[in-house]
Amino acid sequence: MIQTVTMGDIGVSPIAGPFSYYLNWQETAILVALTRSVAPHVMIEFGCNVGMTAKRILNNVATIEKYIGIDVPHYHQTVLRCQDTEVPRNPGCYAADDERFSVLIAERELTKDDLEPCDAVFIDGDHSDAAVIHDSELARELIRPGGIICWHDNLNQAVEVTQVLERLNHKGWPIKQVAGSWIAFMRT
Repeated sequence: MIQTVTMGDIGVSPIAGPFSYYLNWQETAILVALTRSVAPHVMIEFGCNVGMTAKRILNNVATIEKYIGIDVPHYHQTVLRCQDTEVPRNPGCYAADDERFSVLIAERELTKDDLEPCDAVFIDGDHSDAAVIHDSELARELIRPGGIICWHDNLNQAVEVTQVLERLNHKGWPIKQVAGSWIAFMRT
């Protein structure tokens, strides 16, 4: 069973917006606190959408030197119909003015060779079982010791994140859930 922690346990404090369409202010503040806790130099976000979450993280985590936002081309067909409206026309546009940010448009399934070692990963792209497994295992290959992997939409019954995280937790991944949110995380 995935252990639950409180926002107080991880030192969440308010941050300024605007916030993305998919992460409210509270979840964004949780993600910032978790990211800040590992003082990352390189961060990767699977499913950066228009880059609002990336912008909030870059504005609030001073140690980041490089932020790679990954998304799909505008013509991509989602696996889960509930995600059809989430394919951005202009991926990463809100964070594009930050020189630390770059966007990678993935027209195929990425491998370790497509990316670089990192200290923090946020997985919030394709929420189908196969994609969450792929992105999680890829993140685990890329993450440096002392880093963190975060997932969005755990406990969201409309998608398949929860079942994947429960299986990974059963295999020994030390995943924790932040109470009152759809954010789960794992420190390495």
